[in-house]
Amino acid sequence: MSALHSAVDRGHPTGCLACDRAYSNARPEDFQLRARAIGYDLVLDYRADQLGIQDSYAGALLIEGWWYCPATPIALINATIDERAGRITKDTWRKRIEARRDHRLRLKERPDAEGHMRLMSPAAGAAPIVRCDIKPLSIGRATSARTRIALKPELVDNRALICQQDSVTFPPEAGANHLQKLHYGSPEWAATYHTLRNTIEGFNGIAKNGARAALGDADRRRIRGVAAQTLFVALLVFGANVNTITSFLQHAVPDDEGVHRRPRKRRRTLAPARGLEPQRGGPQRRPAALRTPTACRCTPPLRRGFVAPCLGTAKHLEPRSIDSANRHRLAELRPAR
Repeated sequence: MSALHSAVDRGHPTGCLACDRAYSNARPEDFQLRARAIGYDLVLDYRADQLGIQDSYAGALLIEGWWYCPATPIALINATIDERAGRITKDTWRKRIEARRDHRLRLKERPDAEGHMRLMSPAAGAAPIVRCDIKPLSIGRATSARTRIALKPELVDNRALICQQDSVTFPPEAGANHLQKLHYGSPEWAATYHTLRNTIEGFNGIAKNGARAALGDADRRRIRGVAAQTLFVALLVFGANVNTITSFLQHAVPDDEGVHRRPRKRRRTLAPARGLEPQRGGPQRRPAALRTPTACRCTPPLRRGFVAPCLGTAKHLEPRSIDSANRHRLAELRPAR
């Protein structure tokens, strides 16, 4: 949290903050509530024992990061549990995650400065996104093609507070451990989470590089005490940051908007061989790169007049083979009888 506060105090913008599965089990007063209070939106993943229903408030169910209608089907609630257990395929899981979106509670207004959110049922309001018998205004010609909530008798007889009222205020402490705004498992969640996680894992690789900071090598810090180790780790991370920034400044170029970006290296691919149309009545011609190595201008001779295989590209190849070139040279060197 000290690093996050320092970044905010120095004017850096807040945004999405990705955390691994260990952080979703932290105490809310130590991490989640404090991170949200300074403007960060958490992007979380969950352990196997944290999937499905995680909490409840005012009758609403906290399912993998967000509040849902109490009548959400059990197949949608346990979609990720079933997928990790191998009971459903990845495609079925994605379809259920997308179908779960219809049952999400909606924000009626932006959260206040203390983090209180006013949420309403997907069937409430002037523009409902589902149809529900408890909310008569949600059933009409305008919503005839939308999802209809399947109500159980016990839910009709004992209506939850979220079903009785047009909206309910949720305090910041409700579901604080696992709450996140992005729809868990959706493409937008995956793109955000994996991009941020790959970024930090990439920096971990830089910091643990044995040729540079070697953060993972304990032999580089042979000293006792937590305070001393903390100081050395801070210096190593500082050095890795300086090297990363220096490398960026050396290679970054401004784009059309004047923002400096580091150009991406193009991936090397094998270009398709040209002019290799199938020959009728005979075998197909092999690509030049797969033929017998031939003499090349870019390869220095092993001995005067002798040639070696070229280690370059196919464009340097000459028509004569190495064996043929060397045989001719040997014939020239033989003494005449």
